[in-house]
Amino acid sequence: MEKFCLITGKIAHKAVCRVAEKIKDKNVEIISLKCTVAALMTTDFIAKELVNNAALSGTETIIIPGLCQGSLQPIIEVTGCEVLRGPKDLADLPAMFQAQPDLWSDNQETIYQNECSPIKIVAEIVDAPRMSLKQIMAKASYYRENGADIIDLGGDVNQPFPNLRQVIHSLKKEGYKVSIDSHQREDILEANKAGVDLVLSFNSFNLETAKGLDCPVVVIPDNGEDLDSLYRNMELLDKWNIPYLVDPILPPLTMGLAEGIGRYLKVRQDFPNCELFMGLGNVTELVDADSIGLNALLVGIAGELRINYLLTTEVSYRAQGCIKEISFARDLIQRALEANSLPKHLNYGLLTIKDPTGNSFAREELMEMQEVIKDNNYRIFVADYIYIFNSSSFWLGKSAQELFPKLDVKDSKHAFYLGRELEKAETALCLRKKYIQDTPLRWGYYNEKKR
Repeated sequence: MEKFCLITGKIAHKAVCRVAEKIKDKNVEIISLKCTVAALMTTDFIAKELVNNAALSGTETIIIPGLCQGSLQPIIEVTGCEVLRGPKDLADLPAMFQAQPDLWSDNQETIYQNECSPIKIVAEIVDAPRMSLKQIMAKASYYRENGADIIDLGGDVNQPFPNLRQVIHSLKKEGYKVSIDSHQREDILEANKAGVDLVLSFNSFNLETAKGLDCPVVVIPDNGEDLDSLYRNMELLDKWNIPYLVDPILPPLTMGLAEGIGRYLKVRQDFPNCELFMGLGNVTELVDADSIGLNALLVGIAGELRINYLLTTEVSYRAQGCIKEISFARDLIQRALEANSLPKHLNYGLLTIKDPTGNSFAREELMEMQEVIKDNNYRIFVADYIYIFNSSSFWLGKSAQELFPKLDVKDSKHAFYLGRELEKAETALCLRKKYIQDTPLRWGYYNEKKR
């Protein structure tokens, strides 16, 4: 069995032992070095401490604290072992052994490029007829940067789309795939002449218009929920040899969402090989709830049903960022489906307000830690309270305002630093987020860098 050696310092030794007990089916040994605070160790220091260490044979994998500074090469050279930088918080160690190798990298990146994913994201530019060409191009660029595969030009119900051909030509020139959502026959025909890639949406009332098109169309039920009419429309398109995507329509929450999902399931069962199209905006735009969790759930359902295209919008303020959320969710769900696993420990980008793991230390452990500290530097931790202590004092409280007046701080720069850290700790306590001193709070894909 592969052996893992966890490097730590004196203060954190007990906590590391406690956390290591949660790592199942692994041979784990803990090596405590002659340093009080593990995070202050450099890789050069660790290398010197491990020279001729009897516990190492050269076949182990060494895991050093995530906050240690320096290149891993000095440790590799003196031990001959593989060396990994662990998570910044030791509470994350058990999950590290379950996760994919790149999950704990600071530069997390989705592995499925748009063109390789079985789900395509269609991003609608709402009210496009009333926007300038410059505005449309800027919005399309934003959508593509956030993961959209197709730019959908949303049309008016009763008004034609001015300069539609110019808009489509401009988008196609920049490499965009373009769809149009319009009930105006003239707009549909004009878009077809301009080389549009997809037209939304057709039922029995305008189905004849699809006969003259050179691109696939999206077919819907006549009244939004009647599968009989949907199947009749599909039958006609098959008869006319017109390629199409099927959209059984997804209603908003409290307005038939569950039945709508049931219709998608029924269509998939009746037509295992048809291409399905699902609009998510009716759900994400029309509920007072954060869109991240909604999108993760909806994309998961889409993955199980093998939905091919997902249409989304970013109209209301609450729905801003939906395209990127769906892009991250697509990656998460695709990884899980391909691995035949739960969508856990694969990509933490969608955990924004909540964190994958909690804070590490209980009050008793922090009090033990304070007993061995020899200096006056303040350490800050978050558990059930905010804790701040040094060698001579130990304080706990619920807010920065409560704790700061108790501190012995005379230097203005140090006061600013502690005030900022305590405010960050208060935010973490309020939202039940992980807090690590001198490290930004984690906000999922909002502050995770791309490679």
